Amino acid sequence: MAKLNLLWSKAVVRLSEPKLKSLFSELKLHDKLEITYKHEKVGGKDKDGLKEAELRNKLTQIMKNYNLLDQADAVDDPSKYQAHKAMNVASDKYINKSIFRDKKLNKLWEKAEHAGFTAEELDTLKEEFLHHQNKIDQYYSLLHDVKNGPNEDAHENSIDENLDRFNEIDRAEESSKTKDYIDKANLIRDQSKDIKEGFDKLVVLTAKGPSSKDFVEPKVQGLWRIALDSNFTADELESLKVELIHYENRLLKLRHLQADTALNEEKYRIHKKAVGSKPVEESFIKDQIKKHTRKVEKIHLDIESRILERHGGEL
Repeated sequence: MAKLNLLWSKAVVRLSEPKLKSLFSELKLHDKLEITYKHEKVGGKDKDGLKEAELRNKLTQIMKNYNLLDQADAVDDPSKYQAHKAMNVASDKYINKSIFRDKKLNKLWEKAEHAGFTAEELDTLKEEFLHHQNKIDQYYSLLHDVKNGPNEDAHENSIDENLDRFNEIDRAEESSKTKDYIDKANLIRDQSKDIKEGFDKLVVLTAKGPSSKDFVEPKVQGLWRIALDSNFTADELESLKVELIHYENRLLKLRHLQADTALNEEKYRIHKKAVGSKPVEESFIKDQIKKHTRKVEKIHLDIESRILERHGGEL
């Protein structure tokens, strides 16, 4: 929107590259929220203006976070919107690909951005991600207190690469452990478990996006979506996903055999007409198709029944 273009034009001459990347990401998300609101307003919603006020407060907070509050009056004045380069022509260097310090969390967020969520849903999901990043920060802060902290590059690594470090605390000599030391060690252990469970929750939330696709085969993707809405634990979902990957591989192999047979159908017909019998190759492939079809159907029914049992419903 024009007012965001104006704000961006002011920011590019004042902020550092890292801050510009962060601001660009926030303004793009806010732009989506503004567009959604515009459609809702045309439809007769937000007659009391509460949604509009909420969006205004969000933008004000963004300006405050980046020391751009002095541009508030200009942003509210439509006469000043013209002659400012649009944000969407900004160089790729401003697209923030590292919103979160934890690289694993950042990679998941990239997936979430392309999962088909609405702007409001994505905004809500981002709050969940930020909350999780705060947990990671608290974990490292506590770890620093107990062990003089991780190295300077710790935040650049995924949390999974560091969670096991607290185990070294238990190997310290008993005589060196104070009550405070032991309490913090136990807290680190609890926080590491909480971080893992929190990340697993974000994985499930991201996978529920309308455009999220973990599997190529629609039948397999359908089973996975039902599983996500069932009462499986994170570990059970992870195990089930591995099963579905193997199932999909078998299904794709079956599709390949069926396609190969269809492509060679004319060749088989000519051979049969010439010699009066089916070619050995045709009989072999069709036997393979029957064999794989039975296996695939059995696997599908097994996985489907286990998913529906936990889902409490039917397909």
